Amino acid sequence: MSLRAPVRPFSRFSLAAVAATAMGVATFSQSAFGVLASDLIDEFGVDRWQIGILVTATGFTGGFLSPVFGRVTDRVGSVRSMVGVLTLGALYMSVVVVAPSYAILVIGALLSGMPNGWGNPATNALIVDNIAAGTRGVITGIKQSGVHIGTSLGGLFLPIISSVAGWRVAYASFLVFPVAGLVGMWRRPRVERRARSHGEKRGAVPKSIRWIALYGALTGLGVSATMTFLPLFANEDQGWTTTRAGLLIAGIGVVGVIARISWGSFSERRLGHGRTLRLLALQSSLAAALLGLASAGFAPSWVLVPAALLVGSGAIAWNAVGMLAVMDYSPAGLVGRGTGLVMLGFLTGIGVGAPLMGLSVDRLAVYTPGWVVVAAFFVMSALVAGKIHRTGTLAHV
Repeated sequence: MSLRAPVRPFSRFSLAAVAATAMGVATFSQSAFGVLASDLIDEFGVDRWQIGILVTATGFTGGFLSPVFGRVTDRVGSVRSMVGVLTLGALYMSVVVVAPSYAILVIGALLSGMPNGWGNPATNALIVDNIAAGTRGVITGIKQSGVHIGTSLGGLFLPIISSVAGWRVAYASFLVFPVAGLVGMWRRPRVERRARSHGEKRGAVPKSIRWIALYGALTGLGVSATMTFLPLFANEDQGWTTTRAGLLIAGIGVVGVIARISWGSFSERRLGHGRTLRLLALQSSLAAALLGLASAGFAPSWVLVPAALLVGSGAIAWNAVGMLAVMDYSPAGLVGRGTGLVMLGFLTGIGVGAPLMGLSVDRLAVYTPGWVVVAAFFVMSALVAGKIHRTGTLAHV
């Protein structure tokens, strides 16, 4: 008689929950550094561009390693990959909490790039292994919404806990999520992957996935600058309190959750991936334009609220549509490789956007030029979206 715990297959609910948790943990540092920017500047005596460097460390590490992790995922399978993502998430969060200096904080940010680069290949593979093609839109949207559940919770609770117990305790309280994710992965069945024969062609990454990678890079530039500096812009330039400014990020997170679930399903069944991505980019360019008008004094401070909502329902939702497209376009057994290429583009954009925005504000002492450039990035991504085929999606085959 075996005393081992029985293997528990995934239900749609359990798969969505654990995948969303993994995505929230993998990307938490991107928004958390922005929400805690004032605390980090005060404690470590750094400039704004150095806060941007923390996001750069996350983005570049994740971007460069994402193709590697994509191949690893295709080899070791989705379950082992998910455990790796959550374990690395707990590790980087622990390093950030105990960091005695800015240099160690950077190391924590570099470590955070590892689960950031592995999260999408692992969760995409988990969905492909367990969910039939044609019914993945909602599940993909839910798992991508984990990013913005984390963003929302961080924007809401980090400033509150930090004001009472300090930023380290605030950050440490979020360690509960990788631990919960690891519990959720306990004793899950593994999918055996068929090894390719010597005569089987690896095949090139489809052209549509390459365009999605470029779209992701341009979108990442804009998203990184916006998510990192919107709270500080509201606080410094528009006179908002830190807590009120943090609510902007929380609002983006809440809207982002709804948008990722709804846009994923709509793209899969109605509009097609390319057209949906173009619409999201144009929506985000309008948001950046509103922020630029507020910074220049041509619009009232309250326009930050609709701008945040437009970003949450626009650029923030792109990943659900983009990841669904990767699953649709990737050859069988190579979803990790396709995801890795797209995340290389997106996370490189994430890594570059924040420090450029910070450097612009530090040198020019005004946010307006930065918001204009962000709007331009989103417009360019809308143009790139026109290159992504409408054919090849499950809605149009």
